[in-house]
Amino acid sequence: MASEFAPDQEIWVTTREGAELTGYNRQYLEKLANKYWRVPEDERLIKIRNRSRRYELWLPDLVRYIAEIGYGPHQDKS
Repeated sequence: MASEFAPDQEIWVTTREGAELTGYNRQYLEKLANKYWRVPEDERLIKIRNRSRRYELWLPDLVRYIAEIGYGPHQDKS
């Protein structure tokens, strides 16, 4: 996954697209979006918008969240 994006390019992804790009579970991203949707906009770690009853996440923020927080898909330990 590329971690650099053109700053003038708007890159919004649905939770499903975000899950495909990052390897996260779609339900996890939906819960994450729901959690941050309730936080005041200037305090959110990820920009979120709600369109047609679906959340859209700002991809550069999502990638940064993954790098900094580090939760997400884990390799099998077997």
